[in-house]
Amino acid sequence: MTACVAAVVLHYNRPAGALACIDSLRASTHGAFELAVVDNGSSPEARAQLVAGLADRHGVRLVMLELNRGYTGGMNAAFEAALATGAPFVWLLADDTYVAPDAMGALVAVFENDARVGVAGALTYYASVPDRIWYAGGYVRPYTLGRAMHRGLDEQDQAQFRQVEAIDYANGSSLFARREVVERIGGFDDVYFTYWEDADWCARVSAAGWKVLFVPAARVWHHVTPDEGAKLDLARLYDGRNRMIWHARNRPRRLWPVVLWTLASVPVFALLGRGREGWLEARGVFAFLRGRTGRMHD
Repeated sequence: MTACVAAVVLHYNRPAGALACIDSLRASTHGAFELAVVDNGSSPEARAQLVAGLADRHGVRLVMLELNRGYTGGMNAAFEAALATGAPFVWLLADDTYVAPDAMGALVAVFENDARVGVAGALTYYASVPDRIWYAGGYVRPYTLGRAMHRGLDEQDQAQFRQVEAIDYANGSSLFARREVVERIGGFDDVYFTYWEDADWCARVSAAGWKVLFVPAARVWHHVTPDEGAKLDLARLYDGRNRMIWHARNRPRRLWPVVLWTLASVPVFALLGRGREGWLEARGVFAFLRGRTGRMHD
């Protein structure tokens, strides 16, 4: 019997993107799946467009959150929606992604071949340049600033990543997991609010004895929108703080070297003409040192 997959799209003010993702999932060649959309407190206009679009796409469950819960809270609501189906596998997707017809089947095959596989990430391309890689495995650098990195970022796909491999984390835009893992590990930690929550969750999965893998046969495309202005400032602030939280939890011996390297890099960023970036990262470190968690407004 074909194992069922509960695929859930997390939506926030991108109704056209969420519907396109649902359409790509509906075209999956894997025989058994259930689909849902979780709206994370979108505007009334975006919700109305989403509801109207789903009216013609029968069998898709819609969950409405009254308030925006941030990325971590939204993903946790998506986990809840997936677990409610009873399906043995869950696939959480962002509303700016779409998937290949055979991606779901490729992921299920890896999980059915090894009962210790807990989480998997897909080979992800830029939607704007369909053969340019955005993600071919997530890793946290073990030196200097301790940044998270996407292997293969901006590389042309020339079949250089074709092996199933262990990774540090699956990117949250496409996160495939075994139901038992979600039940045992729980959801994303709200202390992050946004950024590093997927890396933290996968580190917890690995610590519990499950494998976190990159599965290149599963292909996903992502409409990547670069952060700008105030949004970019917040991204740097969250990265600075949450990188420290992650290291304190998962690589405590590296915490203070990462803290010191980050602070020491501020004048270097300034010399490179990126002084604001360095200062925001440092402010994130100070927020960590003051014990600030969850949402930050500035």
